[in-house]
Amino acid sequence: MQQLDMFGSELHEYLICVEPDQQTTNKVIQLKHLLHTSIPLSDQVLKSKPHISLCYFEASDFSDELIILKIKQALAGIECFKIGLNGCELWNNGSFILKVDHTESIHMLQKQLSAHFKGVVQTLHLTIARTISRKQFADFSANDFQYSGNFSCDSIVLLKKSGNTPYQLLHRILLSSMK
Repeated sequence: MQQLDMFGSELHEYLICVEPDQQTTNKVIQLKHLLHTSIPLSDQVLKSKPHISLCYFEASDFSDELIILKIKQALAGIECFKIGLNGCELWNNGSFILKVDHTESIHMLQKQLSAHFKGVVQTLHLTIARTISRKQFADFSANDFQYSGNFSCDSIVLLKKSGNTPYQLLHRILLSSMK
C-alpha cells in the first residue's frame, strides 16, 4: 500500500519490537516447523523472524530521524529486563502465540511508548503462526507447543517497510544496563 501524503512523500510502515535471544528464536522456529507438519504454513510465516511487537504505525519517509529521536526519548531510563514466555494460546483471529508475562517492566515500557506513539500493542505476545482455524487447531495437541522460558531484553528494534517489501532494520536502541 503505497500512498502519497499532501507533500508527495511516501508513507512507510514502522514496527517497534523486541527480538528474542538466539535460544528463544531457535525454539520459536522449531515450534513453527512442528506446527507446519500438521498445518501447512505459508513461506511468509515460516520465514518471519520471531519478535514481540510493541508498537505499529505509519509515517512519511522524511520522519526517520524524528522517529528515532522520539524512541530514544521514550526509552530513556528504561533498563534491561527479563521477558518471560509462558504457554501458548490460539486467539479468535487465528493467531497462534506464545504468551508474554505482563511484568512491571513490560508495563513501564508500554507506558513510555504510549506517551510518544499511537499504535502501542496492549497484549504483548510472540506469534508462532497466523490464520489458523479452530478446526485446524483441533487436529493437533497444544501440549506440544507449551513453552516456558525467559530472555534478557537489552535492546529495542525499529523496523521499516515500504509496500510489500519485508521489514528492514532502521535502528537498534540499546537499553541502559541494570545498576
